[in-house]
Amino acid sequence: MISIFSLPDSVTVSGRSCPIRTDFRTVLEVLVMLRDPDLTDADRTEALLRMMYPGRPPDSEAAISAALDFISPHRQTASGPRNLVDWERDFPLMAAPVNHILGFECRSAPYLHWHSFLAAYWEIGPESLFGRVVRIREKLKTGQKLEKWERLFLKKNRSLVILPSRLSSAEQEILKEWV
Repeated sequence: MISIFSLPDSVTVSGRSCPIRTDFRTVLEVLVMLRDPDLTDADRTEALLRMMYPGRPPDSEAAISAALDFISPHRQTASGPRNLVDWERDFPLMAAPVNHILGFECRSAPYLHWHSFLAAYWEIGPESLFGRVVRIREKLKTGQKLEKWERLFLKKNRSLVILPSRLSSAEQEILKEWV
């Protein structure tokens, strides 16, 4: 039975309870790995299973779905623009507001459950640097007009706001040949 007052340490895979790694660092590493353009889908699948589960789950497809549900518990209902956050690149921007919300330095905590980290992340307000950056990204992605202060912020902080495209090693080599 799931309690609203406890944090899950396992997921259900094909009707069986399977332990899952729950520290926020593990999940962030998985999220970074999933966006690696040099990995094939098979590589991503295998890495996700190895990173999230201490043992091999009985059904890989169901285990992947359960892990993704654990990582993003509201992924079925989420809407709006995607890819507004690069977890690896943006982590330094989100750490300070997450720390403020939690009341401690998350990076030095020996353990922090992913859902606790995620709850703090969801509470990051628009007044934080990270909140301003994401809001401008969202406006750019949806074609909304930027306010004067946002245009100025973008001009001064372009490298924070604009996410570079992720090229595979092969694509990078091709570009080097052209340039």
